Amino acid sequence: MTDEHRPADESTAPWHGRYLARWGDETPLYEAVTDAVSTVTGDARSAIASRYDRAHAFALSQLFGRDDAPPTPSTGVVKFPISECVVSVHSDGRLAVRLTDRGRNGVD
Repeated sequence: MTDEHRPADESTAPWHGRYLARWGDETPLYEAVTDAVSTVTGDARSAIASRYDRAHAFALSQLFGRDDAPPTPSTGVVKFPISECVVSVHSDGRLAVRLTDRGRNGVD
C-alpha cells in the first residue's frame, strides 16, 4: 500500500510518480496547472497553456471561493484530463498531477 499523503509544508515536488503543488493567493490556479503539467510531461509550458482554457481555471477558482472571496469551509476536488495527465484540484489549495495509465481510464 502506498501512502499518498505528504506533510503540508512540502508545497511543490515530484513525488511517487506524481507532481504535487499549491495554488491560491500566491500562485493562480491557471499558472499552477500549466506549470505542473509541463513538469510531469516535459512539454513546454506554452504547449500546455494552449490546451488549457483560462476560463476553466477561473471557474474552478470561483467554485472553491478563491480570487475575490474567502475559501469555502467545505472540501472538494475536481479531476480532469489534460495532456496525458490527470489533474486533481482540491478546494484547500492542493494540486496533484499524474500521468494517466494508458491501459485504463485515467480519471477515477
